Amino acid sequence: MPTPSRYPITLIHLESALAVVVGGGIVGERKVRGLLAANARIRLIAPASTPALAAWAESGQIEWIQKEYQAGDLAGAGIVFVATNVRAVNRAATDEALSRGLLVNVADAPTEGNFHAPAVHRTDEAVIAISSYAGRPGIATRLRARIAEFLVGERI
Repeated sequence: MPTPSRYPITLIHLESALAVVVGGGIVGERKVRGLLAANARIRLIAPASTPALAAWAESGQIEWIQKEYQAGDLAGAGIVFVATNVRAVNRAATDEALSRGLLVNVADAPTEGNFHAPAVHRTDEAVIAISSYAGRPGIATRLRARIAEFLVGERI
């Protein structure tokens, strides 16, 4: 099987583009947490959410549209993270994102989107991102942990 093509990038100025997260469960929470660390402007679309997501919405850190995803909800988005536990909803949101020419990450079917989110370790001096091929996120997570251990006490 040929190696899939990859082109790693680091996105900056996410505060100027709307990041839409579809899904209010623990995976959606993880996506929002990473986006908050990048100072992104975030809209959550979900009928229910985790306590952390609800708290971020209550404090004004994110916008929460408390409803099921429906076509048209991605208007104005610059980047999309699809993370519900309903395959049909994920597929519909992905189809809309791709038809709009958006960057889209699909939590339950990574090959359906057009980017994967790497495992990230942030320090005051660097952002270290490790990616693996679709379906193998555990490798990236383990490598991130090993690099983070190495960096403890090190000066980059």
